[in-house]
Amino acid sequence: MRRKLIWLALGLSALTFAAREGARAQSPTDPSTLPAKDSHQSLLIAADPYLSADRYKARFGNKHTPYDAGILAIEVYARNDNDKPIQINLDTVSLLVAAPGQSRQKLAAVTPEEVADRVLLKTPRDVRAPRLPLPLPGGVPKKSKGKEWDEFSTELRSVSLSSDVLPPNATVHGFFYFDIDHHYDWVANSRFELPDLQFMLDKKALFFFEIDLAPATH
Repeated sequence: MRRKLIWLALGLSALTFAAREGARAQSPTDPSTLPAKDSHQSLLIAADPYLSADRYKARFGNKHTPYDAGILAIEVYARNDNDKPIQINLDTVSLLVAAPGQSRQKLAAVTPEEVADRVLLKTPRDVRAPRLPLPLPGGVPKKSKGKEWDEFSTELRSVSLSSDVLPPNATVHGFFYFDIDHHYDWVANSRFELPDLQFMLDKKALFFFEIDLAPATH
């Protein structure tokens, strides 16, 4: 009897763990309902740019947000309806943005640590500075810049899209950050680009994804 109870307890624990993991894997938003998206080869990529201070506060809290430093946060959803995993080269993700009527400029994503520097340390924007890879291999070197900075950068990284693997038949989502120097009105003339993807098993490349963000600004 005691042995049966032990096995029952172990079984319930396993089911509870699986349920929790399943809940974490679920996306709170159906990406097919978002206005800014691109879809082909059974992969849907949708982009949801955050454009107002109120929305940033609702998502990141009232104390500090990327909006304070003029940084655009884009929540990106990827729904892989294939039976095999897909790998994304996060280093090549970019935003093409410009004032209406002007030629678009390509911006690389900035890391959560760079966002924290801009917001809390008032680090000036330097478009010539080399970008660190996303995600950073082995994590970020531990060099504290204060408790507030540590907490903010950790929060930013926890919600960023840091995994380069899209599991089969699953949806993942997370943020990319771009320093647009407070030009949120330019987002209507911008495009999010995801140029480098491949199926992991056979290394077959997927076609280029480009998402016009204008529909998400109306």
